[in-house]
Amino acid sequence: MAINHNDEKIGKFYQAILHYGEEQRKKIEEEVAAFKQKELDEAEVEVLTEAYHLIQKEMAQMRSGISREMAQREMDGRRALLEKRRGIMEQIFSRAAEELRSYTQKPAYAALMQKYARNLAAVFQQPGTVIRLREEDAPYQQQIAEAFGHPCTFETDPTIRIGGLRAYNSEMGVMADETLDAMLEEQRGWFEENSGLTVAG
Repeated sequence: MAINHNDEKIGKFYQAILHYGEEQRKKIEEEVAAFKQKELDEAEVEVLTEAYHLIQKEMAQMRSGISREMAQREMDGRRALLEKRRGIMEQIFSRAAEELRSYTQKPAYAALMQKYARNLAAVFQQPGTVIRLREEDAPYQQQIAEAFGHPCTFETDPTIRIGGLRAYNSEMGVMADETLDAMLEEQRGWFEENSGLTVAG
């Protein structure tokens, strides 16, 4: 009977060892699984963080690229508008110059030249005045000299393209411009302000 009792004890002990071993194995497996899950979770968080940073970087670059492109388009658009405005303005002023040139062919132009000569006479009252005019206006020299009323000499000026007179007196250190060219040019500022062809800033 003692042997059986010992066998039973050994059997129970063996069972207890097996049960403990099984529990330890399960515990280790659970710990390994938990460790793996933790590692996976950490790796997932790391991957997601990297992905988030990458997305943020890409978005920032994309926004920057779009901003640059928009700025470039705006600049190109403004440049195109300025070119168009300049083209329209040059067209208008070119037509105006042609109209003024046509006027210089009319009889009334002689009276205008005399008026300009009288305007210059009010400024140039000392000898040595040189009056400059277009080569085409040389036939008016006698009428201009009479209207000017002081001794003067004449020179042709190729830079006067439309008509009118320029004068200078080196002794007095004075120059004056009574040309249609200068008067037309002065209208550019007024035209830019009042034409409605502005480019918004």
